[in-house]
Amino acid sequence: MAKIHHNNYLDTIAEIFDHAKDRGLMFLTQQDERFRGHHLNISQRPLLNFGTCGYLGLELDQRLIEGTKDFADRYGTQFSVSRAYLNADINLELEALLSEMYQGCPVIVQSSTSTCHISAIPSLVRERDAIILDQSVHMSVQTGCQLAGHRGVPIEMIRHSHLEMLERKINELGQGYEKIWYMIDGVYSMYGDVAPMHDLVELLTKYPQLHLYVDDAHGMGWYGPNGTGYVFGEVGAHEKIILVTTLAKGFGATGGVIVFPDEATYRKVRTFGGPLTYSHPLAPPVIGAATASAHIHLSEEIGALQQELRDNVDYCNERLAATDLPVLSDPKTPIYFIGAGQLRVGHNLVNRMIGEGIYVNLALFPAVPVKCTGLRFTITRHQRLEDIRALVAALAHHYPLALEEEQVSQASIAKAFRLPVISAKKAETGADSKYKIQYETTIQAIVPSLWNERFSDQGSFDWNGLRSLEQAFQGHERAEHNWGFHYFIVRDTSERVVLMTFFTSTVYKDDMLAPASVSRRIEEKRADDPYYLTSRTLAMGSMLTEGNHLYLDRQHPAWRDALKALLEKLSELQDQLQANTLLLRDFDTADTEIKSCLLNEGFVSVDMPNTNVVSDLTWGNSEEFLARLSKNNRRHARKEIFRLEECFEVEIKEQVTDKEAHYFYQLYLEVKRRNYGFNFFDYPQTVVQSLSGQPGWEFLVLRLKPAYDPRLERSPVSVCWCYRTERSYCPMILGMDYNFNEDFKVYKQTLYRVVQRAQHLGIDQVYLGLSADTDKRKVGAIQVPKVAYLQTRDNYHWEVIESMTASQE
Repeated sequence: MAKIHHNNYLDTIAEIFDHAKDRGLMFLTQQDERFRGHHLNISQRPLLNFGTCGYLGLELDQRLIEGTKDFADRYGTQFSVSRAYLNADINLELEALLSEMYQGCPVIVQSSTSTCHISAIPSLVRERDAIILDQSVHMSVQTGCQLAGHRGVPIEMIRHSHLEMLERKINELGQGYEKIWYMIDGVYSMYGDVAPMHDLVELLTKYPQLHLYVDDAHGMGWYGPNGTGYVFGEVGAHEKIILVTTLAKGFGATGGVIVFPDEATYRKVRTFGGPLTYSHPLAPPVIGAATASAHIHLSEEIGALQQELRDNVDYCNERLAATDLPVLSDPKTPIYFIGAGQLRVGHNLVNRMIGEGIYVNLALFPAVPVKCTGLRFTITRHQRLEDIRALVAALAHHYPLALEEEQVSQASIAKAFRLPVISAKKAETGADSKYKIQYETTIQAIVPSLWNERFSDQGSFDWNGLRSLEQAFQGHERAEHNWGFHYFIVRDTSERVVLMTFFTSTVYKDDMLAPASVSRRIEEKRADDPYYLTSRTLAMGSMLTEGNHLYLDRQHPAWRDALKALLEKLSELQDQLQANTLLLRDFDTADTEIKSCLLNEGFVSVDMPNTNVVSDLTWGNSEEFLARLSKNNRRHARKEIFRLEECFEVEIKEQVTDKEAHYFYQLYLEVKRRNYGFNFFDYPQTVVQSLSGQPGWEFLVLRLKPAYDPRLERSPVSVCWCYRTERSYCPMILGMDYNFNEDFKVYKQTLYRVVQRAQHLGIDQVYLGLSADTDKRKVGAIQVPKVAYLQTRDNYHWEVIESMTASQE
C-alpha cells in the first residue's frame, strides 16, 4: 500500500506537474514585449488568451497605468518600514476607499490574499474554536488554518458544499467550542461554482457557534455593487462573516483585502496579525493602480464594465449550449470547466487547443480528482465575440478527436463526472481485437503450471498460496475480512501470454500508511464509526502477499497496449465493485517506462516503504553469516542476536491446535495494535486455523528456555506465519509477547531465525516485509525502493488525511 504523508503528497503533485510541463502545458512563459489582453505570445506564437483572470480587463486600463506612474514618481518604488512602526497615508487612503466600497466595513490591505490568510486566521481562530474546511477551499486558506492547527485547534473537512455534512460536523463538535469556523471560497477557481451563500446565512442563524471565513478572490470586480464580489453582492455585510478578497484578478492591481464586520474584530488582526505587523505596506506604484481602480469601482462605470463581461459570458454560454461538450461550471461565473476525465485526454485536448492558437488551462490533480482532469478557460472583457466563437468551435471540433485518439468513450467521461450519457457510442480501442483477456475469480480456474512458471519465485503468491488465501478470507461477517480475488491473463492473437496478475477487492483503511499520530486520531473516531475514512479498494496483490505481482513480457512489441487493455478491464471491474480506489503496487522506482504509462492513464505515484529482501543465503555458519554484514551491523548482530541465541528454543509447526491458534492470534494482536504506522484492519480470528495445515504454510515458534522463562507455562514469546515456495521464504504475519522483547530482543531474534530457516531449507531469498529497515539490515536484508500507483474516484478521504497530516507537521 502506498505511503501517503505530507511530503509524499507534495512529491506526487510535483510529479504530475512535471509530467504536464514536459508536454508543454504548464510553466510556460509569456514572451511578448507588451501584454495585449486578448493575446499572449508563447514560444514565439500568438495565442488567443483564455487563461488569465483579469475578468474586467482593468490591468490595461490607462487610469490604472497612470496611477502607477504618478505614485511611483511621487512616492518611489517602496516604503520600507514595518507597519507596526509606521504606515503610509496613501495606504490608509486606499483602505478608506475600499471601506466605502464595502458600505463602511473596516478593511485591511496586504500584499496578497495568502498573507491575509496567514495574518487573519491565527488571529481570529482561538484555542477554544474549531475549524471545518470545505474540501475545495483554496490551498492558501488551508495553509492559514494549519497555523491554527499547530496550536491544537481541531480541523475537520467536509465534502464540497455538502451542507448536510456541515450540520452533522457542527453537531458532532457539540457545545465544547466557542466558535466553529467554516472555511470556503465564494467562487471556486476550478469549476467556477459558487458557495450557497443564502443557505449558509440560514445556518449562521440556526447555529450560534457557526462563523464563515470566505475567500472570494475570484468573485471580485465582476459581481456585486461597486464590484465587491459574489459573497458581498449576495448577502452584504454579516456580523459572522469574515471576507477576504483580492486587488488582483477582476480588480486589476495586486494585493489582498480583509473585510471585517465590525471594529472589534478588525482590531484583533490590525494590532498583531502576524505578517501584517512586520511586513511592508503595498508598494506605492501598486497603491496608485489600486486607488485608480477603487475610484472606478465607486463610480457608475463599474456597472457598465460588469455588463460588458456579462455579455461575453452569456454569449459563451449560448455557444456552448449548442454543443455536446461536458460543461461542468456555473453559467453565472466567467470560469469554465470542460470535463476530460483521464489525464492523457486533458493533455491531448489542451495541446490541440494550443496548436489551434488558443491558450487555455489544464485543470489537474490535486485541484480536481485524478480521474476528473479537465480543460479550464476564463472569459474576460479583453475577448471579442469572434474570439469566443473561435474558442467554442475549436473545442467542439477537437474534443471528439482527442477522445478518439486516446481511445476514450463519451460514456466514460459522463461516468467520471456523474453526467447523463450524451452519446452511447464508444471509441474503438482495438484492445479486444489485439488481445484475449482471461478473467477469473479463483486461482483454481487457472492451470497451476501456467501460474507458477511466472510467480513461484516472486513471493508468497504461487498457486497453492493463493488457494489458501481464498479459503481464509471468505464467509466472514465483517466486510473487511472478505476478499474478492480477480485474476487476469492477457494473451495476444498467437496465444502468447503478455501479462498476468491478480487483484483483491475489500475494504481498506485510507490512513493505512499515514503518520502514526494521524491514525491514532482517526482510530478515536472509529470507536463510534468503524468504517470512518475507509474505502472499498481494488488492489494489485493482497494484504498478505509481497513481491512482484505483475508479470509483463517487456520483450513483446505491444506490451504497453496489453497493459492498457488490463487497465480498461480494471476500470470496468472498479465500477462493478463500486470501489473508490484502484491501487497498483510494488513497482521499481527506477522503472520510468511503467511510470510514464500509468501517469498518462490518470494514476498518481506514491512511495511505498522499502521491500526488505535477503538474497545471499550461501553461508554455512554464524561467522560466515556475520562476514556478509557491514562492520556496524556485525557488532549489533553479535550483541543483540548471537549473545542471546542460546536463550531460545525454535519449533516449526505445520499444524496448530485450537488452543495454540487462539494464543498465536493474541500475540499477533499485540504487534498489530502497537503499529499505527501500518494501520490496517485486524485479520479475522480464524486466520490461524485457516492457514494451519495448508501446503506451503508453517509456523516458526520461539520459546525461551526454562532457565530464562519465569512463567509456570512456557508459552511462545513469538510466532511467525511463514509461506515457502521452492525459491522464496516469506514471513507474512508476526505475533510477539512484548514483555520479553526488551531483555531478550525477541523481534531481532525472530528475524534471524526466519533467515536461518530459509538457509536451512536451501531457499534462494527471503522477503522480510515492509518497514523496520534498520533491524532487517542486521540480518542481511537489502532495501529495495518501491512505488505504487493510485487512482481514486473521489479525493475526499485523501484530502482529509492530508489536511490532518499537514496540520501536525
